[in-house]
Amino acid sequence: AFLDLSGPSEIKGVWKDSITLPCAYVPVEDLVQQTLTWTVVHDKGSGTIFRRDGSGDHVLLSEYRDRVSIPKDAPGNVSLLILNLEISDRGTYTYQITWRDSNNSLIAKEINTKLEVVKVAATKPIIRA
Repeated sequence: AFLDLSGPSEIKGVWKDSITLPCAYVPVEDLVQQTLTWTVVHDKGSGTIFRRDGSGDHVLLSEYRDRVSIPKDAPGNVSLLILNLEISDRGTYTYQITWRDSNNSLIAKEINTKLEVVKVAATKPIIRA
């Protein structure tokens, strides 16, 4: 079975806005998804943001709690939605997935996406003297 993950290598988000880090794969019949994780490396250090396994979805980094989700019931779509972006969210996000095949072997793949967070130019009315 041939598996391929796809997603952008770099993406820009706007401060206080939401963003989706796109990531997808084509489900293969003989393979059962075991675990999927999104991890991040940024100024604050590194850690696992999100983990989905047999017991459900878990958000493991407190600064992302209530701000991240992955679509449910959308096989192959494992994009990470981040709400209310902070400047400190910028960094490198790694998505890793593990499948089990019919011979009980584990197959793991990962993909990196670099997130840049920019402040929008404030749209203030220009007052001319």
